[in-house]
Amino acid sequence: MSYPDLDSKSNALFQRARKVLPDGGSRSTIRMTPYSIFIDGASGKTIRDVDGNIYIDFNNNYTSLIHGHSHPAIVEAVSEQLTRGTAYSFGSEAEVRLAELLCERSPNFDKIRFMNSGTEAVMNAIKAMRAHTGKPKIAKCEHAYHGSYDYAEVSVSAPKTDLEKGDPRPIQHSAGTPRGALDDVVVIPFNEPEIAERILVSEAENLAGVLIDPFGAGLGRVPMSQPFRDMLERVREQHHVPIIFDEVVAFRAGWSGMQGEIDITPDITALGKIIGGGFAVGAVAGGNDVMSVFEVADGRARLPHGGTFNANPVTMAAGHAAMSLMDRDAFTRLNALGGKFRDGIAEVLALTNLSGKVLGQYSVFALAIDDEDFAMDPNQRFFGQGPDRLRYYMLDNGYYVAQGLYGALSTVMDHSDLDPFCQTLLEGIRSIRGE
Repeated sequence: MSYPDLDSKSNALFQRARKVLPDGGSRSTIRMTPYSIFIDGASGKTIRDVDGNIYIDFNNNYTSLIHGHSHPAIVEAVSEQLTRGTAYSFGSEAEVRLAELLCERSPNFDKIRFMNSGTEAVMNAIKAMRAHTGKPKIAKCEHAYHGSYDYAEVSVSAPKTDLEKGDPRPIQHSAGTPRGALDDVVVIPFNEPEIAERILVSEAENLAGVLIDPFGAGLGRVPMSQPFRDMLERVREQHHVPIIFDEVVAFRAGWSGMQGEIDITPDITALGKIIGGGFAVGAVAGGNDVMSVFEVADGRARLPHGGTFNANPVTMAAGHAAMSLMDRDAFTRLNALGGKFRDGIAEVLALTNLSGKVLGQYSVFALAIDDEDFAMDPNQRFFGQGPDRLRYYMLDNGYYVAQGLYGALSTVMDHSDLDPFCQTLLEGIRSIRGE
């Protein structure tokens, strides 16, 4: 493949799409310039575009496909459910089975409520803590992505604050964000425990909770430091500020998610991605006291919550199959493979003397490059930012990774994928340097 190819079928489809879809699609995160790539099929670790190009998929639909594409066990579960219906105006045993499985995974989950996306999960986790505490504001980290709810996306794209000149301020991400939303979000700097604690304490009496991705910054590229974790627990204990975990991505860390790997107990957790088995899903989970806001009392719940496709039985069946496959050994194998990939990338950096660092943890990896030979190409843009040249080299040579060479592994990958990936990465670095 050579991207871009203006004679490609993907480009032709993109031009068609632009006539009926804003900017040619429905997801800002997959937009590429001059055109987006269109996929014709996928199986296991590979995807095939409409031009017949095949890629090993290290994006896995932004971390959601922990078993890759079209896993036979998930296909079987979904196919069986399809014969019995796709959506009802009633409950289903499939919903109960997935709820039981997930609640068994974490001692912090007494009950769970399903919805249709990570964005909805974060939104309802925030609303639940407001309903539970009676307080209006939330706190979140500057630049932390938590979906597209007005409050959750505040300061996602804000310029980095110079902390020597002042504290982070709430900055709108989307045009038209109400002033009231900005006023009800307290922004703290990530991994700056002293500054963050001062800000949180000053606002404690108004805070329904602090929204945190326990995987860390950039989809797990940079973990939370221990002092930052300690600060969150201290503020909760001393100033009664609840902790809202966004484990939409982080739940891929282990058997009980990230909260089973670190020493913080959240008051409520937002879930999504891997728990849906490749189908649209979100969930809120927590203890009985917090989750009671969804329960009818005196004729009405404190947090009424509907949704035509909430807990639809196809998603529930797919999610149960996917999570059943993820036993403790599966997490151990996948996370070990993530470590091998990070080690291999580090070795490539050492062999090439490339200025950069390997990021990531558990089953994700990423590469931050400082070398100016790999500066962004202004003629190629992705989600408003130019991708590095190395990412496009990898794409042209059969590897699909997200910007910043971010990769999320799946269980259908193994050690046989490591050497070819690292060899391609090595050749890409040398090619770009003209060696």
